[in-house]
Amino acid sequence: MPANKIATGFRPPAFLVLILAGFGAAGCSNLGKPLEGQTPSRQVQSGRVTPAQALSHAEADKQLLALGVVYRRVPDVEDERGCSIENGVEVSRIGNVALTRPALLTQDMAIRMGRWVKDSVEPEAQKQFRVQLAALDVGGTYSCRNIYGRPFGGRFAGRLSEHAFANAIDIGGFKLADGREVKYLNHWRARDGSREFLQATSLSACEIFNTTLTPDYDRFHRNHIHVDASPKKEGDQSRFCGVKGRFAPGAVPAFARYKAPGKKWRAGGKKQPVKKRVPAKKKKKTTTA
Repeated sequence: MPANKIATGFRPPAFLVLILAGFGAAGCSNLGKPLEGQTPSRQVQSGRVTPAQALSHAEADKQLLALGVVYRRVPDVEDERGCSIENGVEVSRIGNVALTRPALLTQDMAIRMGRWVKDSVEPEAQKQFRVQLAALDVGGTYSCRNIYGRPFGGRFAGRLSEHAFANAIDIGGFKLADGREVKYLNHWRARDGSREFLQATSLSACEIFNTTLTPDYDRFHRNHIHVDASPKKEGDQSRFCGVKGRFAPGAVPAFARYKAPGKKWRAGGKKQPVKKRVPAKKKKKTTTA
């Protein structure tokens, strides 16, 4: 199939989608094994509709075609553990930019990915490196699981990840046409232009996606950027932007309310251990005969 054509009529059986999900989109599989996480036993999120997700297939296909997204439709899936895929697509390319593995996403996420790559990532690569962007290093998309880690002291315990709805993607880095690679793990704080590229594209992600988590956010994202289209964060005033010290307009500053267990923020911005208060020992009264 030519790269500029989109196959929208083929709908493979549901069991093939589950096999694909396990092979090509199991969390952050090629970015290192996450430190925590568990298989969900029940669904704890509801209300999965955003404006783009509510579009008819015909209307969504028009937008995807205009953005140069190469994909195929997949059948809806509903897992007994609460995970699901609705209006799903398998994306293999965005314009001239390849994906290192197929990305199983909702049509909403696919549209947002097309906008991000076309309007931000590609132009920024030309600006910083003077070469074309060749590929996105995809770490994970659909995965039936809960949120990894407990950065808020268990606040998210038991909550399904947006990955459980094919509504999120992890990107480990980018490949340039001249063979160079820009990785979040190695270049987030580099001084060769890579840092500026990653920072700029992360800030633009904050304006397109509803959640953006970068290496600034916590140790679970030290080697990739996580972006999703969480319906609960739909709207300019609800977006969650995990880029330290710089927040896109309307985004909720993640670090303003992040507090690691046993740590606290001080004026200097550095985390300092909380000193435990030791109760003073009471002096024993002595009596004289």
